[in-house]
Amino acid sequence: MLDFLPSGNKNLVAGVDGCQGGWMVVLRDRTALKTKAFVIADFKELLQMNEQPSVIAVDIPIGLLEHAVRGGRECDKEARRLLKDRACCVFNSPSRPALLSRRSGGDYYAVSKANAANSPHGIKLSKQSFSIMPKIIEVDLVITPVLQNRIFEIHPELSFFEANGAKPLSNGKKTKKGQKTRINILTNLEYNIQHLIHSLPKRDGFSDDDISDACIACWTAERIARDTATRIPDHPPLDPRGLRMEMWR
Repeated sequence: MLDFLPSGNKNLVAGVDGCQGGWMVVLRDRTALKTKAFVIADFKELLQMNEQPSVIAVDIPIGLLEHAVRGGRECDKEARRLLKDRACCVFNSPSRPALLSRRSGGDYYAVSKANAANSPHGIKLSKQSFSIMPKIIEVDLVITPVLQNRIFEIHPELSFFEANGAKPLSNGKKTKKGQKTRINILTNLEYNIQHLIHSLPKRDGFSDDDISDACIACWTAERIARDTATRIPDHPPLDPRGLRMEMWR
């Protein structure tokens, strides 16, 4: 059970996914069942809008290890155990020293070296993790332990797993079968992907799977607001900044 009451408009929740143009946001009024999608350039814009959702579910690591270990954070390990064949979708987050190196302008090799230098196992950084570090930095610059009462880390594959009856999806989101499966699941959850796509003013800076990922994140935000979502692990550890290292599904 959640031990807090989120601030903001309790009828509004949001799902957020990083995209080429910044962040894809799906905002939903839980009472009116109205949903809209839009793109923002910087994550902090979400916290400055007039419409303030009480729960924001975002596909980005929140809370980072001080020292990189095999398998990453406990929530990463548990997510992989649940996803089985889709475990490859969950890659390790950078350590906090690696993030500081990237903020200082370090290239991939410098940042990977910083990750390994602070690891008891000499673990380097994957290029996938490096590629999303600007997005991690955006969220890390605004997140606080208090804001974690509104902003929650999710992983789309884990959310689709939950929406699919606790079964991992068989196909990747970039495949035709995978996208069709995700659209069918979201349609059953009353998220109209095609309507959201056509409502956006232009197609630059995002792809269809960015919208589907933001929608399933929004569905998880609804579950968090209703207190029916599940957190992994049950008792998340804290990072050096006091941030909970957890995922929600």
